[in-house]
Amino acid sequence: MKTIVLGFDALDFRYLDKFEEALPNISALRERGVEAPLKSTHPPWTGSAWPSMYTGSDPSYHGVYGFFSYDDYPDERNHVSRSDVRQPAIWDYLSSQGQEVIVMNVPVTHPVEPINGILIPGYLAPEDEPGHPRGIRKELTEAIGEKYTIYSNDEISSNLDDKFNGYLDLIDQRRRAAVTLLEQYKWELAIIQVQKTDAVFHHYEKKDRFREIYQAADKLVGDVLDSVSEDVNVVLCSDHGIGPVTGYQVHVNEILRENNYIETIDDGGQSMPLIDKAALTSSEGQVEDSGKEHGKIEKALLLGQEIASQLGIEPVDIYATAERVGLGTALVKLAPDSLRKTAASESINWRESRAYCSKGSRMGIRINLAGREPNGTVSPSEYEAVRDELIALLSKIETPDGERVFEFVCRREDIYDGPFLEDAPDICFLPNKMNHTVSHALYGRKFIPVEKYDHKLEGTFVGAGPGFSAETALGPLSLTDVAPIIMGLLNQSIPSRMTGSLPEDLLTNQPDRADYGTITYGTRVSKSPNDDEKVTERLEDLGYL
Repeated sequence: MKTIVLGFDALDFRYLDKFEEALPNISALRERGVEAPLKSTHPPWTGSAWPSMYTGSDPSYHGVYGFFSYDDYPDERNHVSRSDVRQPAIWDYLSSQGQEVIVMNVPVTHPVEPINGILIPGYLAPEDEPGHPRGIRKELTEAIGEKYTIYSNDEISSNLDDKFNGYLDLIDQRRRAAVTLLEQYKWELAIIQVQKTDAVFHHYEKKDRFREIYQAADKLVGDVLDSVSEDVNVVLCSDHGIGPVTGYQVHVNEILRENNYIETIDDGGQSMPLIDKAALTSSEGQVEDSGKEHGKIEKALLLGQEIASQLGIEPVDIYATAERVGLGTALVKLAPDSLRKTAASESINWRESRAYCSKGSRMGIRINLAGREPNGTVSPSEYEAVRDELIALLSKIETPDGERVFEFVCRREDIYDGPFLEDAPDICFLPNKMNHTVSHALYGRKFIPVEKYDHKLEGTFVGAGPGFSAETALGPLSLTDVAPIIMGLLNQSIPSRMTGSLPEDLLTNQPDRADYGTITYGTRVSKSPNDDEKVTERLEDLGYL
């Protein structure tokens, strides 16, 4: 039985429910199928989550924990690519069995690998990354009458109207390209991914914007399903959810510095998130204007600069205060040039510190362990004691409102057990109810109130078609379960290397587990993507740096 997987980044049931009447195609799919919350992996971010979906294994089995891989320390980083994902993907197993596959726009699939079918890379790939077979992007461009692109027009523009229109245009292009591939090429499995259902929440606050993107996604679903026969199985899924965050931005390394785990260096503030440094040194904002009154902050900025300087108040302190009252964008637009061009100067000395959070999205603490890190400052005999100290410290941290910051703080072994455990943070944590964000920056304070949209742990799973059992009452699923479910829908044995499982009675058949032996995958070595400034700019644009 043919199977289509429609992957929408950050698609969330709360918005599928809210916009139900405006989403006839997705609503009809939900009505005739089964659905369940889909728990993402730890951490619940695109860079590690989509590889978990397509390999059927968690990060400790495929080796990717975020958008970056580190040679040793956080300042020695590279953007992740398919070369870093050290497990076969669904399409690799199927190709070994002679099954024909279409893979379109799935994140972390560059450089493309040779498969039995078509593979067009997605997020994090350079825009000019070729597809497989070579020339397929040119063929697709000719078929849809415009250049097929991985990213949208005005992707990183500060003009929010242009940026949004680019999102809509890209989803429409993806819709037409998907229909073209499905109608003109042979396939047993087709995976089509859309990224902008995530990006819209990172840049906009108005629900009308969210609805419009969801409607564009719904049109894609409708046209894709209209282009195939009714007996095709359909899986709709997301890598994580998204929703409002009303707690705090937690500066974990400030907490560690206060407790003597962090050493600093004066090097121009390189540990500060680039998106924040850009805000301090740019005259244009990146967040939708909420329409609040800016007069008071303007007067304070224009008249109080000299006094602030005499008092030793740094620009980062002023910016943080503006964020606290929701006027960060106003500050950026109104600050005098001399103020904007000054940025925080203090950074983390990674090599001299005892422990640190390398990236907020990593959701964990790395210990600078001697014998593992080149400049390790914590001896192996101290390792467990330091972990105990850090777990105790972070477990008791409370917000200024007296609420616990983290839902859990634990050893990495409590979450992971795979062969790439060593690449994980030594200590893992999760913000309480995912209602706080985490930053690795030295910001001069531990907590800053936030009101934004950000990732949630539970995404979306919907399954419909003759391969699903209509009688199943489906409980929560794991993101790693999606790949075994797909293999089952295609009447293929589930690879023993997949750590995800197939819920009993979900499908009309119950496939066995099998060892597929040696599977060729990820055979191309990526060129150094660290040199691709556009990739970094896109990550900055979404606030991931």
